[in-house]
Amino acid sequence: MIEQLINKNNILIIIPVFNESGRIGILIKNLKSLGFQNILVIDDGSHDNSINEAIFNGAIVIRHLLNRGAGAATETGLEYFRKKEKYKFAVTIDGDNQHDPFDIELLLDKHIKENADLTIGNRFMSKENNIPGIRRFYNFLADLLTSLMVLKKVNDSQSGFKAWSRKAIKTIQIEQDGYDFCSEVIIKAYHNKLKIINVPINVYYPENYSDKGQNLNQGIKTALNIVYHSLFKN
Repeated sequence: MIEQLINKNNILIIIPVFNESGRIGILIKNLKSLGFQNILVIDDGSHDNSINEAIFNGAIVIRHLLNRGAGAATETGLEYFRKKEKYKFAVTIDGDNQHDPFDIELLLDKHIKENADLTIGNRFMSKENNIPGIRRFYNFLADLLTSLMVLKKVNDSQSGFKAWSRKAIKTIQIEQDGYDFCSEVIIKAYHNKLKIINVPINVYYPENYSDKGQNLNQGIKTALNIVYHSLFKN
C-alpha cells in the first residue's frame, strides 16, 4: 500500500553532513537499496573523507568550504529543492546513521495520506528507543521553549528527520545556522499555519555518540537563540 502511494522519482533525500566518513557511504547505499535515487549531500566543510564517500556512492554533492552549521547545510539543501520543480517532497535525514532509512516510507506514507506540510520523525513516541539522558535533557529544554513560542505542546522539536511538502519548503527559509534551526522551522510552520504531524521513528545511538551533537555550551546557546529568534525575528 505504501509503495502505491509513493513515487520515489519525485522525492529528494537531503543529508547535511559534517565529518561522517565511514557512515555516509553506508547510508547512501541503504537509501539506494530502498529505491531512493535522488540523494543530495550537503558537505558542511568536512575535513575527513565524507565528500569522496558521497560522490563515490552516487549522491549529488554540494560543498560548503567552511563549516557553517546544521541549519545552514539544511537550508542549502532546501534551496536546491526550490529550484528543481521535478521534486514534490523532500526528506531531511541525519548523516550519522542514527536514523533508520526504512522509516522514510512510513514518514512519507503518513505525510501524503494526511496531506501534511511538515512530518516530524519523533524519537520519543517509541518506548523502544534508548536515548541518552543528555540528549533527553537538551530536547526537553528545546521542546519547552519552542512550545512557549507557539503556545502549543511540541515534542521532539530537535529531530532532523522530517518529510517536507513543497509548500513548506517555499514558506520556510532557515535563517539560523546552528542547531536551533530545528525549533525555527517548527515556529515558522506554526506561524504560517502549516499542517504539522508526528510519526514515531527508530533511532540508534552508538557508544561514542556523546562526542557528537551539542555540548552544554552549545545547548545553552541553542536555547538562547530560540528565544531571541522568536521574540525579535518574527
